[in-house]
Amino acid sequence: MLKTKKLASGLMCTLLACMLLIGACSNGSNSSPTEKKDAEGGKQSSQPLKLSWMLEDNPNQPILSDTPVVREILGQTNVQLQLEAVPTSSYEERKSALIATNNIPDLLTVDLNDIQMFARTGIFLNISDYLDQAPNFKKAIEGRDDFKKMLVDGHLYAFPTLEYYRVAVAPQPLMRVDLLEELNLEEPRTFDELFDVLLAFKEAYPESIPFVGSRRGTTYMLGQLAYPMGAGGFEGFSETGMYFEPREDKYVYGPTSENYKDVVAYLNKLYSHGLLDPDYAVNTQEMAVEKLSSGRSLFTYDNNTHAVRLFNPAIAEINPKAKFDTIGPLQNQYGETRSLRYEQDWLGTSTAISSQVKDPEAVIRFMDWLYSEEGMLVTNFGIEGETYEMKDGKPNILQKILDDHKDQQDVFSATQSTLGVGYLTFAKYVHEGTLADISEDLLIEMSEYIDRLTEEGTIRFMGIDPPFTEEESETLRKVEVQVTTIFEQNVDRFIMGTRPMSEWDAFRQQMMDAGVDKIEKIYNDALSRL
Repeated sequence: MLKTKKLASGLMCTLLACMLLIGACSNGSNSSPTEKKDAEGGKQSSQPLKLSWMLEDNPNQPILSDTPVVREILGQTNVQLQLEAVPTSSYEERKSALIATNNIPDLLTVDLNDIQMFARTGIFLNISDYLDQAPNFKKAIEGRDDFKKMLVDGHLYAFPTLEYYRVAVAPQPLMRVDLLEELNLEEPRTFDELFDVLLAFKEAYPESIPFVGSRRGTTYMLGQLAYPMGAGGFEGFSETGMYFEPREDKYVYGPTSENYKDVVAYLNKLYSHGLLDPDYAVNTQEMAVEKLSSGRSLFTYDNNTHAVRLFNPAIAEINPKAKFDTIGPLQNQYGETRSLRYEQDWLGTSTAISSQVKDPEAVIRFMDWLYSEEGMLVTNFGIEGETYEMKDGKPNILQKILDDHKDQQDVFSATQSTLGVGYLTFAKYVHEGTLADISEDLLIEMSEYIDRLTEEGTIRFMGIDPPFTEEESETLRKVEVQVTTIFEQNVDRFIMGTRPMSEWDAFRQQMMDAGVDKIEKIYNDALSRL
């Protein structure tokens, strides 16, 4: 369900015109020099090109080092991938340590913040110098306006993960709708009505956890709830509390906006009534999924596909009548019904190349192959005839492969893990046809619903931050740490009630004094330059 706009006509000109002729260092990598690849994109050379690649290992889909795809890539391109899978819980720490010591692998999964903060240090290869050798990539980025926000001083330093075909996904309120019928309750349409329903759940099932909170602690929970409730900011949609507020047509720092106090007060109300998981601040993905899949927790606000892929298959084994479903975007206390969906493409999940690779041209050609039709099929479906077949012009995973994983809680993720394919591995041009093919009708209905609400304007694509100058980036590094530290050290105290909401205004002023105005000005100045 890829929807694209026409790319600003000058984007490719900007990328190509701004090329700098820099040399790549010749040490620090295990990569081998290679010969030129033939014009059709065959093998890179007579000797394998060894590339180390550090990836985030998502618990839903473990990364395996020896898969059909890894072997097929070696066979087709003569690139031998040496994968280092680092658990999600420790990935940021590991990545930061490697960057700090200038000891990154050949390929490294990075986010936009990494690109903005470290591109100018020279640790990442300036890809703009080699775009003439990346025709597949240049074709793939046509029509993607947000792509230019990845540039640092007009240059590209990482290959983004792009959509080839994607099932529409958005954080949505997910509820045990079977309990609404059982308790003769109306589906909530507002956040106030949601509170009443969760309270009724608690009264009917005193041992339950009505609202799990989130799968990544406090800031992720706030990131899902703040925008629908009239404010915005934080994990899932921004690295910090900054977000774009369409009402004001500008970036604002969420926690100091007028409406954010009401978001925290609402969570405090849930917590004080025993409706919010007392462990919300320390929940991991594994903990949250277990609570929702076992029937202990009855509501979450998160990725809509989790209801179909994770919660429902597991809970059906306990209670065949149990079912999680979306209850639609909820109206907030200001009379608005609004929600965000994940950004178009995954620009925040990009791959940087170490500037110390011995043969940057060969690495660029390999990365470009990943955006080719051939590379897309291999990294999303595997090997034709062995793991997938073409039907009516569409790739389909073989049924025998799916049958091998039919007893898994999440058939899609288990299949992807075994084959070594898809977004949670190293696919750069993602095709989610398998997810659509094997999913229940409920997931497709959700996808169509999200697309429809997007067209109506109720759901908006989240944006990505605008590119900053070196001076702006340096100021942000200092000021955002100060402001975020103040926020994170106090927000749980307000939610848990150990600090009264009557002190919120003083807390807000403390964040303002730490430099919120500076942050907002930098963001909006950067936006005005686009």
